Amino acid sequence: MTAAELAREPHVVPIQIAPPFNAKLLFERYEQVGNRARLVRLEPDQLRFVRAIRVGGRAVPVAVRFGGDVEEPTALVELPPGLDDAERAQAIRAVAHMIGADVDLEPFYARFAGDPRFAPLLAPLRGSKLLLDPDPFECLVKTIVTQQLNLAFAGTLIERLAILAGDALEHEGKTLFAFPDAEAVARLSYDALRPLAFSQRKAEYVIDSARAVVDGRLDWANVEGMSDEEAVAELTRFRGIGRWTVECLLIFAYGRPDLLPAADVGLRNAVRNVYDLDAQPSAADIDKLGAEWAPWRTYATYYLWESLRLKAE
Repeated sequence: MTAAELAREPHVVPIQIAPPFNAKLLFERYEQVGNRARLVRLEPDQLRFVRAIRVGGRAVPVAVRFGGDVEEPTALVELPPGLDDAERAQAIRAVAHMIGADVDLEPFYARFAGDPRFAPLLAPLRGSKLLLDPDPFECLVKTIVTQQLNLAFAGTLIERLAILAGDALEHEGKTLFAFPDAEAVARLSYDALRPLAFSQRKAEYVIDSARAVVDGRLDWANVEGMSDEEAVAELTRFRGIGRWTVECLLIFAYGRPDLLPAADVGLRNAVRNVYDLDAQPSAADIDKLGAEWAPWRTYATYYLWESLRLKAE
């Protein structure tokens, strides 16, 4: 192969994943949250997925291929040619963050192994880690879109927004859409989202949030340094962002380990099933019960959410 041909080849980088890690469950999670092939291309038979992430101010396609097994997982990240060292490092960090490569689940399992309600979930979900978004703005918009909608329809709206305002990338002979950055969404008018089936208020919430990011009123670096409650207080100042939205942002953008979105209907349904309650618990009931799950309330919540999928199978 010539030097010119080598320069056009993808750059393949292995990353370390803290075991246990179950890649098959990650793919099932992608399907559950309403994956759209033009945003995330799944190849379950190869344990490979492709999606665009932003590095160095631009969107690039990145593929991740998993191997090994739950106790000895492996992953290879395929990066496009033309990235400099800093961009490659940024892309690798983004992928590691998305898949929870550094998260050690063993303390969580040890904490709940003796719990008669949680213990039955630990074996079928062993190695199931949170699937995070690579960028907090993307996570915020997805969460706003998902408010009071089923996951499938929310996924459709997210895809439509990406097609309207995101970047279209050609990768392996197929078109892949990158989720738009805040600047692109901020330039939209509310009326631009109405034909996509966004409600007027949802269009306003999405675009106003983007404009807050662009003009510096919503600063992700500040949010990252805040405690959970400080972040809730700060972000709920913005219209369309309530406590549940902030809690989901802190979970799925930052991977914080001890969040409890007590008002979440799915969580309340799961608790009713797992704890064999006669009626759905209130948010106050969840807060009281969840106090026992600290400092792993995020993963307790996640495994309870996943228990609904296990029950449906």
